[in-house]
Amino acid sequence: MSRRWIPPHGYCWKVIHDPTRTSGHPGVFYGGHFRWMDIELPSACRAKIPCPWPAGTVFENIKTGERVVIRRGRAVRMEASCPS
Repeated sequence: MSRRWIPPHGYCWKVIHDPTRTSGHPGVFYGGHFRWMDIELPSACRAKIPCPWPAGTVFENIKTGERVVIRRGRAVRMEASCPS
């Protein structure tokens, strides 16, 4: 019986698109799990610390399926796509 890896408590945001990923390189963040506080810095910190994520990085919440993308240094909720 094999065990499935479970991320540590709170690390429920997985990188599903990493703009640093190329055909020959897996990317810096792809597949990593992060906390919300790692993605969206508190407003007091934003003035001092630039956004650590490249624009276009997409995170998916592994529990809810919610997705956010990094745009202009901020995490923005992605609109749910409607089936055609």
